[in-house]
Amino acid sequence: MTKRDIVKTLLAKKLPERVGLDEHFWPHIIDNAWKNQGVLPKTDFVQRFNLDLRNISWFSAPAPRPELISVVEASDDWIVKRDGWGASCKTWKHKAGTPEHVGFTITSPEIWKRDFREAFLAIRVRDHVDIESFKKNYATAMAGNEFVTYSSLFVFEELRKVMGDVTMLESLLLEPEWIHDFCSLVTSKYMAYYELLFSEVGLPDGLHIYDDLGYTAAPFASPACHREMVHPYHKKLFGMFKDYKLPVILHTCGDFRPHLDCIIESGVDCIQAIEAKTGMNVVKLAEQYKDKLCFMGNIDIRELESGDRDRIKQECLGKLNAMKKLRAPYVCMSDHSIPPSVTVSDYEYMLELFWDNCSY
Repeated sequence: MTKRDIVKTLLAKKLPERVGLDEHFWPHIIDNAWKNQGVLPKTDFVQRFNLDLRNISWFSAPAPRPELISVVEASDDWIVKRDGWGASCKTWKHKAGTPEHVGFTITSPEIWKRDFREAFLAIRVRDHVDIESFKKNYATAMAGNEFVTYSSLFVFEELRKVMGDVTMLESLLLEPEWIHDFCSLVTSKYMAYYELLFSEVGLPDGLHIYDDLGYTAAPFASPACHREMVHPYHKKLFGMFKDYKLPVILHTCGDFRPHLDCIIESGVDCIQAIEAKTGMNVVKLAEQYKDKLCFMGNIDIRELESGDRDRIKQECLGKLNAMKKLRAPYVCMSDHSIPPSVTVSDYEYMLELFWDNCSY
């Protein structure tokens, strides 16, 4: 079986000849640590580590007010930028990390309607997509044997990005009409984007959608709130993908277990990254949902960071062998992304364990 065949089979909730393999890596990992361990700049990690999936696109809704884009403040180590939504975030210049929310302009439905809504409506997605470059990347990727995905953010991440966590969370309960209006328009832009790619570039093997629904302790919203305010838009976009018979991988950080039934209903075929630090365990999830979901991730990054080969072996083989015993569809990877604190040799040791034990 090709890598493409293996992942397609797993996403269909069936078992191929072996477990799948994927991984994400924090930006700047080579510059921050791995260049001193022999990894060259611009290394193709999919090729180097023999991974099964390859993503060739990234999208988030275009900002309606590009004239707002500016640098607010900067130092040698960090920078605060304001984007075309009027949102300011602080990021490191030379290493990866979660952006710090500094300030937001869209803090009420009145501001949204007065200063941003019509400008957002007027955006032509085509103007923000380099179709010819996509065609070249698509042809190259599809000629390989990896499972090829298109990727993007979606409505919950857009809400957080545009309004900030405080306004978003309060408005989910207090301003539901505003949230529905925003999500409806954002969903239309995403559907236009994917229709454009599908018709003029080609169909991928699947979609990988990023919508962080939780934090370490719990989801951001209650199951009832999620079902009312977020689920309809997941179902609409993912339903479009299903019309093209394309499988859906949903990335969500945090503990999202209370939303799992809704996630399955929306058309998701695989959940990723299943963060171990939140208390989620892929084996326990598979015991309940292995006939309804494929699982991707959950190898505790803290064990890889330890540098202790016994701990790494116990974590990797404990979950890998348990998933095989359950006959559950599984793609092995970390529970988020590989950070610079993991050495190349320890990551490659995990891969050795995987290849020696990956057959179903």
